[in-house]
Amino acid sequence: MLKIRLVLVQFEVVNKMSQKDKRKEEKLQPREEITLTDPSAVAIVFHEKKGQILKLLIKKEMTIIDLKHATGMNPGTVKRHLDDLLQHDLILISKEQLSEYSIMMKFYRAVAKKFLFKIEWTA
Repeated sequence: MLKIRLVLVQFEVVNKMSQKDKRKEEKLQPREEITLTDPSAVAIVFHEKKGQILKLLIKKEMTIIDLKHATGMNPGTVKRHLDDLLQHDLILISKEQLSEYSIMMKFYRAVAKKFLFKIEWTA
């Protein structure tokens, strides 16, 4: 007579991040400080509205809608300022997530907690 033995195997799923995911996660964390040497970045950071957005993004990641509510600016204006900040590598897109209405929401945050300037003028 053939005996059949059932063996129950239980697998434990361990959520381990790959090295690539860990590096990506570390890259998304804001640095303590960065030094800016590009003179055009000075105008961006000290622009009233762009500076206001950058200060908010230093504190926490936000969407365009979050920034709209925090600043009182319309979303198109917020987007234009975000594009300038992105172009000068002062902020980054930290994550993308679908909203409850299936709209892809981008979350932005500053690349550092503190920005230092080192600008040299030579004759």
